[in-house]
This record gives sequence, C-alpha cells and structure tokens, in this order.
Amino acid sequence: MDTSLYRAAMEGNTEILNQNKNLLENQLTPNNNTVLHVAAQFGHIQSVMQILNMCPSMYRKVNSRGDTSLHIAAREGHSTIVRALIEYANALDEELENGVGTAKDMMRMSNAVKDTALHEAVRNHHSIAVQLLTQEDPEFCHPANNAEETPLYLAAERGYVGLVFVILETCTVPAYGGPGGRTALHSAVIHNLEGCTRKLLQWKPALSKEADAYGWTPLHYAARFGYVLRARDLLNADKSVAYIVDKDNKKTALHLAASQGHVRVLEELISHCMDSWEIVDGRGQNMLHIAVKNGKKRAIKFILQNFPLSSLINQKDVDGNTPLHLLAASDCYEASLVKHPKADMMAFNNDSLTPLDVVCSNKSVEPWGFTKRNFTNAGANLGRRDVFSRDKDEIVTKERHHVLEKVLPTDIRRSADTHLIVAALITIATFAAGFTVPGGYDARQGLDHGTAILARKAAFKTFVITDFMAMIFSTTAMLIYVVVAGDSDRDKFLRHYASAYYLIVIAVGAMVLAFITGMYAVLAHSLGLAIAVCVIGCLSFPVNYFLLRKA
Repeated sequence: MDTSLYRAAMEGNTEILNQNKNLLENQLTPNNNTVLHVAAQFGHIQSVMQILNMCPSMYRKVNSRGDTSLHIAAREGHSTIVRALIEYANALDEELENGVGTAKDMMRMSNAVKDTALHEAVRNHHSIAVQLLTQEDPEFCHPANNAEETPLYLAAERGYVGLVFVILETCTVPAYGGPGGRTALHSAVIHNLEGCTRKLLQWKPALSKEADAYGWTPLHYAARFGYVLRARDLLNADKSVAYIVDKDNKKTALHLAASQGHVRVLEELISHCMDSWEIVDGRGQNMLHIAVKNGKKRAIKFILQNFPLSSLINQKDVDGNTPLHLLAASDCYEASLVKHPKADMMAFNNDSLTPLDVVCSNKSVEPWGFTKRNFTNAGANLGRRDVFSRDKDEIVTKERHHVLEKVLPTDIRRSADTHLIVAALITIATFAAGFTVPGGYDARQGLDHGTAILARKAAFKTFVITDFMAMIFSTTAMLIYVVVAGDSDRDKFLRHYASAYYLIVIAVGAMVLAFITGMYAVLAHSLGLAIAVCVIGCLSFPVNYFLLRKA
C-alpha cells in the first residue's frame, strides 16, 4: 500500500483519501488489508464513511486472515464504526429490491478460524460492540469457531458476566458449546463464577445435566475443585445431577469430592441427596473406599462420623477389598477406621487376605511395623486361609530379599553416612560450646577462679543442660551407626537406622535451644534484643516440624 495512503487511513486524513479515490480498491498491505481495514483498525469514523461512499463493495472484502472491516472494528472495540458498518449494510438492503439481508450476512461472516465479529467483540470484552451485534441479529445462533468456542462460552469462561447477560437476554437461541464437549455452564463452574453460573441456570436449567466428552457434568467439576456454592447452585437447579456418573470410571460428583477430600462439598451433596452415598463407581468402590485410597483423612473421619453403617465400612469392591484392605495397602493410617467398632477385621478379599494379611505382605510401605502393631492392637488377625501359597510366597520373598539385599541397603547406607556426618558435626559443635561457654570464665583469683561468669543465671543453666543433651544424643546416634555399619540384616538395620534418625532430630532441637538460651544469657542487659532472638529461634521449631511431617 502506498505510504501516503496508509498514513491517511491511519490518521483519518479524508482529503488525501479523496484525492486518491481511484486507487483505493487496489491498495493492499502485506496482510491484504484494504484502506477500510486500516481506517477501522485506528477508529476513524469519517474515513470509514468516506471510503464506503467511494467504494461501496469494500465492506465485504477480507484480508489474508479472512477478517472483514467489521471483524477489525469489533476486535478493537470501535463501537461507532461497528454501528456505522451495520447501518451502511442496512441502507444497502433498502436500496436493493427484495433485500437479501446484507447486514446480517456481513455479521455472520467468519474468518479463517471461523471467528465472527461477535467472537472478536466478546474475546476483547467490548460490551457496546456486543450489544450492537446481538441486537441487530438476535435470531442467529452464533456457532462455534475452529476451537469449538461459541461467543457465549468465551464470555462465561472469561468471567464477563455483563456480556453473558447481554447475549442471553438479546439472542433467542444462542449456541453455548465449548472445547471438549463442555458448555458455557461447565466453564462458569470451573472458574467458580457465581454470576455467570446463576444466570446460565436461570436461562436453561437443563444445562446442569449436560456432560462433556468425559461424561463430567458441571457438578463433577464443582466437586473436583471443592466449590461448595457452585455445587449448591447446581443441586438447587436439579438434584438428579448428583446421580450422574462419568464415562470411564462411573464416578459421581460424590466420589470426586471424596477423592479430593472436600468435606464441605460432601456435606452439600448428601444434604440434598440423602441416598447418594449408596452409589459405587465402576470398580464397585463407595465414597469411603475412594477417600481411603486417596489418603484423605478428613473425608474418612467425616464419613465415619456421619455414616457409621457396616454396609459402607465393610462393603467390598470388585476385588473383594473393603476400605480397611485399601488402608492396609496404603501409606495412610487413620485410627478412626481401624478402631471403628463396626470394622470387620476378618473380612477376606478375592485373594483370601484379611487387612492384616495385606499389611504383612506390604513390606515396601511398612518397613518398621507401625501399622502392623496398630492393626494388631485393634484386634486384627491373620486369615491363614491359604497356608501353602503363603509359604511358597514367603520362600520367593526370602530369595528375592537375598538378591536385593546388596541393592536396597546401599541407598539406605548412603543416607546413613550423611546422617553420621551430621551427628559428628553436632557433637563437635556442642563439645566446643561446652568449653567456650557464653560470657567466658572468671579470671580473678579466689574461690570463683575459673568458673563461668554467668553460671548463676537460669538461662545459662538451661544452655548447659541442652548443650549436654545435644552432645549425648548425637554421640549415641554415631555409636549406633558404627555398630550397624556392617550388619547385613535389612530389618534390623532399618530399626537401628530409625532410632539413630530420631536421636539426631532430638539433638538438633536441643542444639537450637542451647543456642537460644546461650544468646539470651549474654544479651540479658538488652532485653528487647534478647527476646527477639528467642522468638526468631523458637520459630524454627514449627517450621522444622512442618517440614518433617511433609517428608
């Protein structure tokens, strides 16, 4: 395109445009934009009108992406130009005999990715342009583009509540689909948008029952993400959605809420549909099975407190496993289920195993026997239904243990070596602190010669005790590591390894306390600074506790 002509369209210089009116139709940019595209992009209404008067057919021309000037104006939010283009097309309708709907035809034109002008206006949140486009053609359904996005879906996904209202209140039958078979309501729920969700439900309550390509309804997503209020809105619109299962796993929203541990959503679902807890998924697992399998302790406690029914606690899935079997096979221990009076400790699964059998066969999760002891204390017993097979399995296990004996302990020993270094460093530090005490020693001749200056202060006494504790625990841990260094018994090694590990944790805590109290003793005359040191030092304990729990 000629530079002067492009600048004239960009700056709205109508005089230059008029001087070159014979050249307008043939002047194109590298993207095949006409001067009308350029004028529409930069929002010059007078230039747009003049170009249309000089070249009436230019309003339908498209660039290399298939955009008309209306697409450009809607994308940029130039509502005056959108209105002018619509009015111009309507004027052409009146001039033609048996008008062919030029304005509607222009607004329904889609570009290379099947976006209409309304797609562009909605995507860029231009409310006035959306109003103009929908009011002019309310009967049009505004279908999806190549990405399966309808304008209504885009508005809901982006949280443009005002645009959702405009489309629903103006258009008679707007399309509402989105990618993956989702609807605008799916999107509103996924993004937890209250206004969009309620407006869509008010407009079309049946949307709550429409499932996407995975068979998930909007309620499935509300349960998955723990959106209690969105779940309430959907259930108030239609309670039956609580019983809809997905395609692959046959899970209801209740199962998803249990798998994520969303207790408040569980409460909401059950309060609306009291019998929904009876539904099992494709593997025959109820909500307690699923909560246990996913290690959601809050959900387990909630279910046991509200549904103490033997039919739920002892219900078997397709493999014959009760929730207790799944608990025994996992690394999640929940005492309320193990100690529940209605829990059947002698229930057998399809492999003729009781929960305690599962615990004993799951050595990879249970290296130190904690869960085994807890199950035994709760009254669990071995099934012993298939002694011959178990004896055979034990022989195979022992042979495999003999093969792996030199492999698995190698990693553990490497970790033990690291712990040994830590224990040694603690011992050295505490030993040094014991002979270079805070405040120093009394150098004056007399009865107190050579004693610690701060010996009579309580903080100093606490320092001495905690420093001594740290040294004793760390040296004990070192001794344990030395004793078991050459031990080939895996289980014995693991037990000693665990003991030494806990001794080091205690030694670290004692060392931190020794540092805090030692600093307090020497900073007693600066009380504010001493208190600050104590507070900051004590903050390390909850932080370390949190990190250890996660580990």
